[in-house]
Amino acid sequence: MKTILLIGDGPENPSVLDMLNKFGHEVISMQDGPTALSLLSKGLPVDLVITDCRVAGMDDLELLASLKKIAPSIPSIMLAADGSIENYLKALSLGVFEYISKPAKTGELGRIVQKALERPQPFTHGSTDA
Repeated sequence: MKTILLIGDGPENPSVLDMLNKFGHEVISMQDGPTALSLLSKGLPVDLVITDCRVAGMDDLELLASLKKIAPSIPSIMLAADGSIENYLKALSLGVFEYISKPAKTGELGRIVQKALERPQPFTHGSTDA
């Protein structure tokens, strides 16, 4: 079982949370970005971060940038109401694994979550794996 951190305060989060629970993973749900980032920087063990485009306490792209600094090996998925190409490209430049337009569909979210969790881990400096 993998651990997914769901960050956001959008009204659709309860349904996203319900979908994620159906996939059989542990889900930690938080409403604000600064608290989530603080816990991640203290070593909260998660395998995937899913963030709403609206998070309390910070801009969504600011959250992605901070996430990549704190935990660069954790993949992130953004749920976005604004499906603009500009936001999509900014999110990709910040290393988001996938950008999903809301409302998310169970099948689509399930496939993307599975791919994100199965992706090879990036090489990190100081790794002893051969």
